[in-house]
Amino acid sequence: MLMRSLIGVIGSVITLIAPFVQTARAIDIYADTAVGQIEFGANDIKLVLESHGLNVDLRGLPNAGQAAGTQSVLIQLDESLGEQAYTIDCVEADRYVVKGGDANGAMYGALRLAELFTSDGFGKTYQEADHPRLLRRGIKFNIPWDRRSPTYYGNGFSKLSFKGDSTKAAIKDVWDFSFWESWFDEMARYRYNAITLWSLHPFTSLISMPDYPNVAIQDVQGFDGFSKKLSIDEKIEFWRKVMKYAKNRGFEVYFFNWNIYTYGATGKYGISNDPKSPGLKKYMRSCVTRLFETYPDLSGFGVTAGENTQIGDDEEEARWMWDVYGEGILDFAKANPDRNIVFIHRYHGASSEALSKTFKPMYSMPNVRFEFSNKYAVAHIYSAVRPQWIRSRNGDIPAQLAALNLKTWIELRNDSFYYLHWGNPDFVRSYLAGFPDRENIVRGFVMGADGYTATYDLLSKAPWAEGMLEVRRHWYTYMLWGRLGYNPEVPDSVFKKQMEKRYPSLSPNTLFEAWKHASLGVPMFTEVIQGTWKADYAWWPEACVGTNTFRTIQQMLRTEPPPGAEVCSIKDAAAGKNRGKRTPLETADLIEQHANKALDLIGRDGQTTGSEEETTLGNILAFSYLSIA
Repeated sequence: MLMRSLIGVIGSVITLIAPFVQTARAIDIYADTAVGQIEFGANDIKLVLESHGLNVDLRGLPNAGQAAGTQSVLIQLDESLGEQAYTIDCVEADRYVVKGGDANGAMYGALRLAELFTSDGFGKTYQEADHPRLLRRGIKFNIPWDRRSPTYYGNGFSKLSFKGDSTKAAIKDVWDFSFWESWFDEMARYRYNAITLWSLHPFTSLISMPDYPNVAIQDVQGFDGFSKKLSIDEKIEFWRKVMKYAKNRGFEVYFFNWNIYTYGATGKYGISNDPKSPGLKKYMRSCVTRLFETYPDLSGFGVTAGENTQIGDDEEEARWMWDVYGEGILDFAKANPDRNIVFIHRYHGASSEALSKTFKPMYSMPNVRFEFSNKYAVAHIYSAVRPQWIRSRNGDIPAQLAALNLKTWIELRNDSFYYLHWGNPDFVRSYLAGFPDRENIVRGFVMGADGYTATYDLLSKAPWAEGMLEVRRHWYTYMLWGRLGYNPEVPDSVFKKQMEKRYPSLSPNTLFEAWKHASLGVPMFTEVIQGTWKADYAWWPEACVGTNTFRTIQQMLRTEPPPGAEVCSIKDAAAGKNRGKRTPLETADLIEQHANKALDLIGRDGQTTGSEEETTLGNILAFSYLSIA
């Protein structure tokens, strides 16, 4: 019996490693490693193969007319494939060719081949072609520069003292280059290619201005004793390095600000938050121009007219924004005709008609692209799967954009889950499919929170998660939106194989199904009430709280669903006016069914070992019990 068991174990080991057993000759990877994206993809392949005990040599591209040999991977460009597209071919046994329509496409193809080698081994035949359905897949990142220069959850919207533990803790992280290295590496693997960095007044932490020598914030001051000696010149070098690294991972970098805030400059040179203060417009216009002069890898700038403008009507507000941002970018664009710039104006507190007319001189420039950004689901994407705020909050935005021949970015706010790790690919596919007139008016999306700055984990007690990148702790959520944003037809098997690799003691099929069902409860309930509780501060489902209150059933009875909801309000259901929509009681039944399905799959009792597998099961339990509580 013992011998039979031993033979069985040996057989299993041989089966496991067989795909990676090759001759002693090294596997050659041919790639242009001078291109950052291609080098990154090639190194991921190298790391996978070496982790299985294979010898790998990373070489330059073969000379013209010279073919790559057997047991090789060739990564090259083929512009005919198109932007970000790629193909993977096995031209003969053990010889693979990855082609990219551009550097990003070559990187994505290489990353996909590394993924295939991880799950299925070197030596098998792989044939694959893919291209992006959404060209821009980005992250909204609220960045606190300093305790003296906060982001939204600092001194901004609340006008109170610097708020938010995660935001306070993030100050030290955003000035740590190793954080950005890990972050961009991880997010490139998930197919993101844009980052938007949001704050109230970024300029005093990013630029040196000869005409305003005393506005730059010197050094970095944080919380809990953190500080860092950095002159403004050193800060500039730091962010140039970050942007260069981002570019080498295929990312476009954008700064966004809310208006009007002047942290660091207030009280100097006639500058204040008052839109009529004598020195404000000239200073802000100079800031915008100087920002682009300082950062050659900066892709664009975005603005919010709301929060603290108090300027006047739509025409007056558009004119003020033009005098500052439009003129500032126009100054730079005229002086730098070979530099392409994107300017993004949020719909929030703005009129597209007034803005498009006022900003026409800027986007008539051949090197300037003018676009909008829309808060597509207000603060909660985990709600109605096809919300229609885009046709109600600022008029019919798709019709406006079509008439203006302009595009918008879709803002996907997740202020529902900071603790829990969400995952349902069918929800994401349906959500992305609901973007209106996607080919003509949608540039892409940016996803993120206002109430949480995701750098390193602050919330977990499990040892495996302490100090982990948040984008790694929530890997499945980020992977779903990034990979399905690139191609919504990515099969579920891709995600199951990731689960198999990460959680080897669990059944990937069971885990996938349980996670999918458990993740539906909160979105289905939020769909019932979000028409009333739109914002992050009005509804945080993980704690069932709103503004300074625990949300009660009596409060819920008075709510309405959001536009586009498939469920009617509680009030209409009670009056028998559901008009063909699902009632809240029917929704409650569905929520319970999904939660019980998840619990039936994984069991109803959590473990306390603290392992990643048990924490993941506990996450599904928490989702399920939150749904049926």
